[in-house]
Amino acid sequence: MTLKRGPTHSDTAMGREIRQCRRAAGMTQKQVAAIIGVTGAQLHRYETGTTRIATTRLIAIANALGVRPDSLLAAASNAVTPELVTPLPNTNEEIIALIQMFGSIPDPRHRSALVAVARMMSSPNAPQPVLEEVQ
Repeated sequence: MTLKRGPTHSDTAMGREIRQCRRAAGMTQKQVAAIIGVTGAQLHRYETGTTRIATTRLIAIANALGVRPDSLLAAASNAVTPELVTPLPNTNEEIIALIQMFGSIPDPRHRSALVAVARMMSSPNAPQPVLEEVQ
């Protein structure tokens, strides 16, 4: 599996979602750009997916548009290409729910702990948990 360093399908999907939210809010690219502190051309690059968006910038864009950052991330997570991830059946809803729950955790230490657990569990050498049937 090789990840390219440039923008991906997810970046393009997130850009489309930003554009849709901006238009729904009745705002121009220049207006949003001024609020978040970038040029109109830079916002255009975000919306077309030609430039990746840093997390802090994504949060600023979401705030400017009056939406939650996880709604923009959800658009990106649905656009992940099959060669990058082989999803299990019915995981899109779980991914969206996980992103929403993660975004609502106020304590950064708890978020970091959750990321550490996810990294451990996704490692190819990680021991697989034994799931017991709940009765």
